[in-house]
Amino acid sequence: MKVSDYYDIPIYSDKGYYVGKVRDVVLDLEEGKVLGLGFGEKEGKITTVPYENVMAIGDIILVQSRRASD
Repeated sequence: MKVSDYYDIPIYSDKGYYVGKVRDVVLDLEEGKVLGLGFGEKEGKITTVPYENVMAIGDIILVQSRRASD
């Protein structure tokens, strides 16, 4: 998947809640991998979800919800 393919894909939690649309992709250029997906904006900062929390990618991106202890 190309980085540009991620943009504007809706993100939903595994509980079915809409999180936002992908607005940014955080990359590790040395390792050549995605570290996170940015969505929304609060006080000029984009909120990100770690890529390790991504469960599935297709027409939507499904992410693991935060645990109560987080």
